[in-house]
Amino acid sequence: MHFLEAEGGWSLSFAGSGFLGLYHVGATQCLHQRAPRILQGARCFYGSSAGALNAMTIVCGMSTDYSCSNLLGMVKQVERLSLGIFHPAYGPIEHIRKQLQDTLPDNCHILASQRLGISMTRWPDGKNRIVTDFATRDELIQALICSLYFPLYCGTIPPAFRGERYIDGALSNNLPFFDSPTTITISPFHGTADICPQSNSGSLYELTAFNASFQISTKNFFQGFISLIPPKPEVVADYCRQGYLDALRFLERRGRTHQEPVLWSLVSKEPPALMEGPRSADYDQGQKLTLTIRWDIPNVLVKDVPDFELLSPELEAALRKACQRDFWARFQCSVPGRALTYLLLPCTLPFEYVYFRSQEVRLLLWLPDMPADLCWMQGLLKSTAREVYSMAKSQLLRLVSPPVTSADSGPRQLGTAASENRALNLRLASRAMG
Repeated sequence: MHFLEAEGGWSLSFAGSGFLGLYHVGATQCLHQRAPRILQGARCFYGSSAGALNAMTIVCGMSTDYSCSNLLGMVKQVERLSLGIFHPAYGPIEHIRKQLQDTLPDNCHILASQRLGISMTRWPDGKNRIVTDFATRDELIQALICSLYFPLYCGTIPPAFRGERYIDGALSNNLPFFDSPTTITISPFHGTADICPQSNSGSLYELTAFNASFQISTKNFFQGFISLIPPKPEVVADYCRQGYLDALRFLERRGRTHQEPVLWSLVSKEPPALMEGPRSADYDQGQKLTLTIRWDIPNVLVKDVPDFELLSPELEAALRKACQRDFWARFQCSVPGRALTYLLLPCTLPFEYVYFRSQEVRLLLWLPDMPADLCWMQGLLKSTAREVYSMAKSQLLRLVSPPVTSADSGPRQLGTAASENRALNLRLASRAMG
């Protein structure tokens, strides 16, 4: 981590994580609280999908309360729907677009240019593109929407950015610049990222896909499932707290905090003696001693922390505020409320559909993009029809006119030679008679 000594010599990269994006919020809050220089001196912030949203909040200076309230607000919205994400009124893209349009500052595109990198996947060839310059505020919002759009889960028509269609950036480059030695990578999945959960699984197998490395374990499969189908808001909030603890372990292992080791106090153990690395060649000229990585720093889970508010009062207050529900929401989440909801589902589903659709005004939001989307669908249908027609035509031609084989050409060649011999004999006979 010697690149952290040079000003502006490092970047941060946040992985796509769906509803587990609160993990990034916890890690960012820990860096802001205990090592602010890492955020202030970073050259660029990269991200895909939910990681791009977190990178945007850092660049635009959004508060922790803003990130927690928006992400947990989406989780609570899914919880309110009787069928969850399978409800016909579920529309994550429209919800996120409205939140961005209502809350982003007017100069957000100026703040984000050359400091924010958004990973997107071009449709349909699957090539990755990282956008770092934004001409307008709407262009920045559209780039974020493209990076968040998961096919079929978020809709059927991919959004457009500068005349081309794009989908979720995690499908081609989930962790931008993952292999760069000057990039601090953050991921809520067990793997080899700099800040990620430490797995206790005995599995040594890893899967490298989408420019990221994942450990093959049941925990990762479970986390991948809940990144698309969220559990209760309290469970998602614990992932945010775990992100804070994992970032703190990263800082303490590399000696980037100017405080006493906190994680040792949480497990009620005395820290071992500090291990010093070898002296560098320039140590005699007054440079400080470089420290080795402290691999003995313990891995602390959320369940091991009795009072998280002592670590980060601001983060804990934001999470508790975002997890609060009104009386009707609490009743819906209870066992009697769930039973009553499913019993009355055939009667209440049409009214729920109209209610949530009227809240989002999905049709009105789609009207500006409707001509471009219809033209894209028309072009897609035409190209598909041409391909089907060409394939059918080639198949029919093969059936009607089978290819000539070498076995068939043999008798034809013999018949031609015999006819030529007969004609030659007739000419010779006519000359002899004449």
